[in-house]
Amino acid sequence: MSMEKPRNPVIVHFCEALMRKKGLELTDEKQEAELDRMYSLYESMLGRRMVETLPEEKKAKYMEILRDLGQLDLQKIEEIFGDGISDPAAIMKETLEEFSDIYLENR
Repeated sequence: MSMEKPRNPVIVHFCEALMRKKGLELTDEKQEAELDRMYSLYESMLGRRMVETLPEEKKAKYMEILRDLGQLDLQKIEEIFGDGISDPAAIMKETLEEFSDIYLENR
């Protein structure tokens, strides 16, 4: 996988397992590209789902930051998401299940 940003090894292994389950036989280069694509899609799905679960007040604050990315800093994001998501593990699990269903049906 590309070294541009750190990846969660559990998610990487999950993606590799999905490719094996799907029976994909790819060259190393194409497998790396597929892993990058899958990981990016999962991150996007997870992020969207996390924002959806925020309480309305925190969601509004987050959307305000998105309109002016100059306001963006880790402390503000932590304030919004730190206690705004009641069960992050459940959200990750649901997202992995949805991702798996989509990938295995559409690839």
